[in-house]
Amino acid sequence: METPMTNKKCIDPAAARHFIANYQSLLETIPTTKRKANLVAQLTAARDALYANPALLQPALAQLQDQGRFCADDVLQAVHTLRVDNWIYVNDTAIHSHFLEPHETNAGYAIKTLTTPLKEMLGSSGAVISCGLLVFQGQVICDGLVSFGAWLGPNYRISFKEQLAACRAQGALYRDRLLPRTPPETVAQ
Repeated sequence: METPMTNKKCIDPAAARHFIANYQSLLETIPTTKRKANLVAQLTAARDALYANPALLQPALAQLQDQGRFCADDVLQAVHTLRVDNWIYVNDTAIHSHFLEPHETNAGYAIKTLTTPLKEMLGSSGAVISCGLLVFQGQVICDGLVSFGAWLGPNYRISFKEQLAACRAQGALYRDRLLPRTPPETVAQ
């Protein structure tokens, strides 16, 4: 029996399905100001609300429990590491996409996606994108709720690639952890 082809930039397909099912179920219980036009917009609004107000997590878990459902422990642990921001998506290797911290921090991340590589989603690298990053099963992943911000011009691309190389040289390119979050009020809405 043949094994299906998997993209090395994505996590294991079974782990991706597990994460998506639990994350979506949890986000669907997070209250948002008003219903959105589609599921992705609704989940993004819920994720952003949860990031801005982590106190929403316990009532959401209680609601799941009342419905006889739960959020798997590994996904719940990942949610506790959630960082939402306008990330600088620099480039890709054969197995990761590279992000830089968007604030005055000299750090970067080698991330994996769930089911579709970012370059496939967006058409190219070298952009500012809004998304959630989490640590799931020992690796930094993108939550798949991605909003495009802007393409980077050639000079910015060169500068950010140099910054990424400096992060790598200084041991500040992380695959398995995220730096502490910045206060939610600094995150562009």
